[in-house]
Amino acid sequence: MSRWKFNRLIIISFILLLVWAFSGLILLDLDTDVTAVLQEPSKRIKVLIRTGTESAALRQLLTPFEKETGIKVDFVELGREGYFTFVGTQLLAGSDDFDIVFVPNTSIAQFASAKAIVPLDNYIYQAQRTDPEGMDLNDFLAVYKYQDSIYALPTDISTHFLYYRSDLIPNPPETWDEVYELARNFSQLENQQSPTKWGLVMPAIVPEERSKIFASLLWSFGGDFLDEDSGEVLLDSKSSIQAGDYLARLIREKIIPDDLLSWDFVKTRDALLSGEVAMAAPYWNSSYPMIKSSDSRYKDVIKVALLPGMRDEQGVVKHIPFQHGWTMAMNSSSNNKDLAWKFIDYSTGKRGGRIYTLAGGVPARRSLLSDPNLQEKRPDFALILDSMKWAKNEPSITYYPAMVDTVERALAKIVTLYEEPKDAFREAAIELRRLGARANK
Repeated sequence: MSRWKFNRLIIISFILLLVWAFSGLILLDLDTDVTAVLQEPSKRIKVLIRTGTESAALRQLLTPFEKETGIKVDFVELGREGYFTFVGTQLLAGSDDFDIVFVPNTSIAQFASAKAIVPLDNYIYQAQRTDPEGMDLNDFLAVYKYQDSIYALPTDISTHFLYYRSDLIPNPPETWDEVYELARNFSQLENQQSPTKWGLVMPAIVPEERSKIFASLLWSFGGDFLDEDSGEVLLDSKSSIQAGDYLARLIREKIIPDDLLSWDFVKTRDALLSGEVAMAAPYWNSSYPMIKSSDSRYKDVIKVALLPGMRDEQGVVKHIPFQHGWTMAMNSSSNNKDLAWKFIDYSTGKRGGRIYTLAGGVPARRSLLSDPNLQEKRPDFALILDSMKWAKNEPSITYYPAMVDTVERALAKIVTLYEEPKDAFREAAIELRRLGARANK
């Protein structure tokens, strides 16, 4: 190559280098820190969530949220079995493998006390992070606190209904005494002419069923597990034992199945759809749309009503159905807290809540449950709102899992007629007092 050609090649290369350099500066902006741009982390967060109807509905939020914010959300889905164990292990170990965790409200005290999840007040009340009108805390049916700080916001609310065959029972029972009489009449072991095998069923399997289902009975009778404020154990109180006696009576007289410990959500729903039972209570509100969308010949005669209660001396029926919320909480070990908050804000907010509702979820906001257009699609929403006027949460305590295990063991003894309720609850109460004393050290 001649010296002239070589020099020409050098000049052309230098000009191309200058063009590339200046075009790069134009694209990046003269004030841009090139190193910072190259090192900028991707706008991506992970949500640890349980597989089910809630996760399926929440997935519908991901595309609109990403379009609006540019933040990519990955769901890390786990099955129902072992979910709580995994969540507890990961959070308490300080894992940063996820930014947000989907947990029931009953887990908040345990994880907040261990500083495994983040208080959300600084995000909620800062105008640059959250629009107060869009957040509207008063619109939530519940927010979940620990030591006066909000640690989780709900996407979903659950409560208990009475399900009944309206072709057999034109007017739903208002009290548990009325339930008992109807259940006797529609149980074939009591009445051979009954068109249904069982007058009453309820799920009683663990986890997540036995103690929660019994809670609605317990509270209606005036009993409780414990006083959340004082910590006083109430499971062995007179009213609590009366609720246990009622359950044992149903089993003893064969008004409900004696294998109740194997009855779960699906088995209870299928028994209603097959025409095998006249009533299911206490039973989850989430079964209603499944029943109505089924091809069962009984679906149109299966109705829902406010959960029964007990009539007081003034003749007023005391209804206290169970309620709880599934929530979004922020992992303390997250490296993307600001991005994580944006998704919590969106998924629990009014816009995200509407998408979630249209996808089959049950929103935790009054404005959505009372929306006439949504109620037209979901007539059970009006009953959820009515139930929530009286509904009650389980205690929010740091030793909640141990409390549930203790109560479930006592209930298993009652349902199998292994022990009388007063004895089973007395033993359980001793254990609860021990757990409480240990937690308060």
